[in-house]
Amino acid sequence: MTTHTDVFSCEYSFDELSIRLCDRWETGLLLYGRAELTSAGAGYEDEFYVSAIRLDGGARLTRPNALNVTGNFESELFRRIAAVIEDEKTHAGHHAAELFASELEQFRETDYDHVYKVERERILESLA
Repeated sequence: MTTHTDVFSCEYSFDELSIRLCDRWETGLLLYGRAELTSAGAGYEDEFYVSAIRLDGGARLTRPNALNVTGNFESELFRRIAAVIEDEKTHAGHHAAELFASELEQFRETDYDHVYKVERERILESLA
């Protein structure tokens, strides 16, 4: 098994995404935009998390962390959108997981081909 140390990410477009508000799915608030799906890292090779979100209107939401842990509206909106996309039980989450798996497989094939070609060129250069 080949391990990949590079962080992989791809873009997932969503439209008419509904989020949970007041313990129910709110269809009166539909969101449109793109989420960056990033590999979860070693030990979680085929899993992803949402690292950034850009809404179609231009707003960019970043994942809350220890430095920007404030309870502002943007942080909460990010958490709620990411929760839907990261949950394979939702329609959007299932679609995002399929997209991530497909894009990751293509990346691995391309990455493997590149390593193979570089190694082959190195061997050919040493023979010349």
